[in-house]
Order: sequence, then C-alpha cells, then structure tokens
Amino acid sequence: MGRELRRKQAKKEGKSLEKEEIIEEQHLKKLIINIIIIVVVISIIYLLSSLFITKELDWFNEKNEKETTKENNTDEILASEIFKQSEEDYYVYFYDFDEKESVITETVNSKLSYTKVYKVNTSSAMNTNYVSDNSNKKAKTLNDLKVIAPTLIKISGDTITEYYEKNEITNKLG
Repeated sequence: MGRELRRKQAKKEGKSLEKEEIIEEQHLKKLIINIIIIVVVISIIYLLSSLFITKELDWFNEKNEKETTKENNTDEILASEIFKQSEEDYYVYFYDFDEKESVITETVNSKLSYTKVYKVNTSSAMNTNYVSDNSNKKAKTLNDLKVIAPTLIKISGDTITEYYEKNEITNKLG
C-alpha cells in the first residue's frame, strides 16, 4: 500500500513515478571555455588601457625615436650627483634640455664623444640650488658651485679642474 499512496500523491502533484536520471552535461568543458573568455576579455581591457590611457605601451612610434631618447637619458644626472660618478675624469654639461639643439650642445656632443659627459638639466626644479644668474668659476666643491646655462665642467677626482661658460666652451673645444 505504500506504493499506491506514493502513486496517488505523485498523480496529485503531477509528477511521474519513474526515477529521474540526472544527466551530467559537460560542465568541465563549459568552465574551461568561460575561463578562457574571461582571460581574453581582461587581456584586451589591459592592452587598451595601457595603450591609450596610461601610455605604458607605445606601439605606434618609430623605433628610432625610442633609441635616441634612451641614449640621451642614460647620461642625465642631478647637479647634486656630479661628484658621485664612477669615472676618475669626466665632464658635466649644464644646459636647458627644453631648448632646441644649440651650436654649443652639438659641439660638446661631437668633440667630447671620446670621453664621458654627464648632462644636467638647468631648468629642472631639483637643480635650482646650483643654477643662478651669477656663476662661481672658482668653485671646487658642490657647496660652492653656481652655474649659468650652458656651462661645461671637467671633474678629476672629486674636484672641479676646468670650468667653461657659453662662448668659452666653443673656444676650448673648437
């Protein structure tokens, strides 16, 4: 009679008495496809944001521009670091990086290509303590140093051995 009761109850509820088999579909395959789609979407969002928003990636500029900027930036230092370089003898060239290429800058780059030349940006806020309207040509230490743009200094050891300003640079190197 237990079976009969179950049958009547199932008939009332509109259910069948046959055991339902749970058909397991390919859930693993769907899960893997969903993960791949999510990874692709996140990758596309990252690429778009790094190209256009943060400019982290730069696929649209020519390679030549990248190479020249890398070469110029390797020798850029702060004025406070002019005595902290590893070479025994080297030059430090103080000038405004924002100015277009001048004759003096071209002369320094061409004539001193055989030796190490560090460049200091005189328009940078980090170097304002060392840039003024009046220079101190007799300076031998960092505390005494005051330059005007453009200035070329030769450093031997930890002292300033040569000091040239504006036209003196082209006269010395020319």
